[in-house]
Amino acid sequence: MLKEKDSQMTRESDASIKYCPQCGSQALTWPSPKHFTCADCGFVLYLNIAAAVAVIIECQGKILLGVRRYEPKKGMLDLPGGFVDPAETAEQAVCRELKEELAIELYDELRYLFSFPNKYRYRGIEYDTLDLIYLVRLNKFPQFTAGDDLAEALWVDRNALDYQKIGFDSLRQALRRYLEVSPVPEK
Repeated sequence: MLKEKDSQMTRESDASIKYCPQCGSQALTWPSPKHFTCADCGFVLYLNIAAAVAVIIECQGKILLGVRRYEPKKGMLDLPGGFVDPAETAEQAVCRELKEELAIELYDELRYLFSFPNKYRYRGIEYDTLDLIYLVRLNKFPQFTAGDDLAEALWVDRNALDYQKIGFDSLRQALRRYLEVSPVPEK
């Protein structure tokens, strides 16, 4: 959430950044919501978005959802996925996250769908992300084991999704858009 403060734009979470990482001064200013500067040493830090991936896995009219093991949104539903690591493509991130969270490999079936902006609040800091949404449609249910960030994984009928139980707005939007334009697959 953006607010006006002393004729400068800032985000609520930016108040937790009080000291310049270069010189330790408290003379920080926020000329825009995406960067701050230090009036004492001239240090500038840009707060660009973080890339993240998520995968809609559908099989026989059911969507595979995970239950988040940790904060943020602990206990809420989530799509398999996570942040893109440095020097990694989005597709590599999807494959890595599927291995880490479900112990499955689905690279050949992977298809990019669309993206949505998101807010990821972690330990008092709000990160802006761009969530890249992928699709995997399967004919038979794969064997998987929930792990890493997922407490469990479950198949939910595509017509019975409870959007209020999905932790992140970007993923609610992605599932709604996908289900609006994707016909129910034949069994």
